Amino acid sequence: MTSRLHHVNIRITDLDRSLAFYAALGLTHEGTLVLGPGYTLVYVGDARGGVLELVLNETDDPDYDRYPGAGHLGFEVDDIHASLTALARLGVTPEAAPTHPGGRTDLNEIVFVRDPDGVRVELLQADWPLPQDPSPAGLGLDA
Repeated sequence: MTSRLHHVNIRITDLDRSLAFYAALGLTHEGTLVLGPGYTLVYVGDARGGVLELVLNETDDPDYDRYPGAGHLGFEVDDIHASLTALARLGVTPEAAPTHPGGRTDLNEIVFVRDPDGVRVELLQADWPLPQDPSPAGLGLDA
C-alpha cells in the first residue's frame, strides 16, 4: 500500500484575508471545489506540490465544526478499501463508509479515520485531482 500527503485542511472565516496571508507566503490558487451554496473549498499550493485546502463553510449545517484551524490531513492512497483493511488490523474503524464528496460521482471516493491520537485523517482514492469548479460569485477567484 502506498500513499502520499495530498493536502492539509484548514477551516477559515474570511477567504480574502486567508488568500492574502498565504499568497504572502508564496502560495497560489490551484483549484476550487464547490460542495453546495455557502460551502467552498479553495486549494492553494507551493511550487513543490504542498497544498492547503482552505474551507469556507457559511451554511447552517449543524454537523460542521465552525471553529477556525486545522481540520484534517488528507492522504491519497492507491486503494481506499485495501487501506481500510490494513487500518482495521490496527483496530481503526472509519467514521462512515467511503463516499463521493457531496454525492458527486465525478470525484473519487473519500473516507475519514482517526489516527492513534485522535487526529482526523482523510483517505482519498488515488488520482484525486485538485477540483477546478467555477468559483461562486463574490469570492474573487476567477478574476
